[in-house]
Order: sequence, then structure tokens, then C-alpha cells
Amino acid sequence: MDTFKYRRWYLSENWSTNAFHTVTHMVGIHQNHPRVLSGEAFWIDDSSLCIGYELRSDPRVFRPIFSHRRQRLLSKVHVGIIHPIVFWNRLRNKYYLCMAKLKQLPLECVEYIVRFIY
Repeated sequence: MDTFKYRRWYLSENWSTNAFHTVTHMVGIHQNHPRVLSGEAFWIDDSSLCIGYELRSDPRVFRPIFSHRRQRLLSKVHVGIIHPIVFWNRLRNKYYLCMAKLKQLPLECVEYIVRFIY
């Protein structure tokens, strides 16, 4: 994923509606700042960091650059995607079992449908 495009298109420009604005933190000089090293911020220019985004219509809505809660959720998803064959096989099995419970749908049709997953 290109994080620079994501930040620019989705969070900063937001398809020309610009619903978010950047929350910045001014620092002295461009150096190895602890927030940058920890992934909580990124450099905008030589003296300011972006620490997140606020919704223009409601400033109480804040989207940080890094969220431990969001990362824990993504880590659970990434475990299955590290081995894509295992991930897709589990997904096919789950769909097969759910669709097989439908008595109106013959099992031959279920098998045919499940083959189209990935």
C-alpha cells in the first residue's frame, strides 16, 4: 500500500470535499523525532509533524496516524493472509458450510459456486 497516496487522496484531499484537516505538531529541527520513529507521526516539512486528522464538521472525530486498537484488529486479519492458501481454503469451507445448510440449494450448485472464491 502506498501510504503517501492514501494520506494525500483519502485524508488530505478527500475527493475534493476535504472533510478532514491535518493536525500538526511544530518541532524545532528535522531530526529523528520519537513520534516519527514510533510511527505516531510523519514529517510534513522541516519543522512540523502530522499526528493525525480531524473531521472538519466535528472536531471531536480524530483519526490518528497510528492506533494500537486498529493495529490489533489488523494483526488478527493478517495472520490468515500470511498463508493465502490456508486463508482461502478456510473461507471456501466457511461459505460451503453456510450454503449447504440451505435446503433449497442442491450441493452440486454449492460446490460450483464455492469454486469461484478466489
